[in-house]
Amino acid sequence: MEKFKHQTVSLILQLVASIFGLTLIPVMVFLPNLNNFQVYFHEQIVGSLYVAVCFLGLAAAFYPIKCKRMFEKTQNLLSQANKAHKSVQIKGHHPDCQNYSKNKIKIGERVFCAACSGLVVGAIIALVGTTFYFFVGVNSVLDSIWLLVLGEIGMSLGLAQIWAAGFDKVILNVVFVVSSFITLAAVDAIGKSFFVDLYALALILFLLWFRISLSEWNNRQTCSKCQLCFS
Repeated sequence: MEKFKHQTVSLILQLVASIFGLTLIPVMVFLPNLNNFQVYFHEQIVGSLYVAVCFLGLAAAFYPIKCKRMFEKTQNLLSQANKAHKSVQIKGHHPDCQNYSKNKIKIGERVFCAACSGLVVGAIIALVGTTFYFFVGVNSVLDSIWLLVLGEIGMSLGLAQIWAAGFDKVILNVVFVVSSFITLAAVDAIGKSFFVDLYALALILFLLWFRISLSEWNNRQTCSKCQLCFS
């Protein structure tokens, strides 16, 4: 219980930091001193870093080892306490439990994690956009403060995916990833500063970490109420 309270406080601090970080971006892109900080091939460098983040996200979505270990550890504790209890199976990255039905989607006979499915689709779209913007040079349409604001709003809405269910959760995770690309590309198109691009990329990573922390907190809250899978 004490650990859960600490995690809740940590999430509140992360939320405050996220709001502050997003608010600071529109200010930074118009600061002339920051715009003068340039590096050769900075668009290609930033694009490559973002591509690396997308591929790491894809790897984590296809094989979320941390999530799997968390549930497996819980099952081991439960089986020791109650030998007669049937071990809960992991399907779609979550326990085969009614309380997790909103976290999964079914396509045909296969069960998939709704959040990870959305992250994969979003990452693929973002990779295509990154290729055209950072490496091909199709960037004139993204030079708009309104697109930057739209990207930030989309990332904020994506964080609300913990309250969504099924395909709605898929869509919100797609929105989160695609909006991160829109935000980064708009920052680069408007600010044209390597320093501001790196700040935007770091903030995207922080928000991704915050999103993962929110999901873990929500999973623990769900299981603490149920007490079927978690001792």
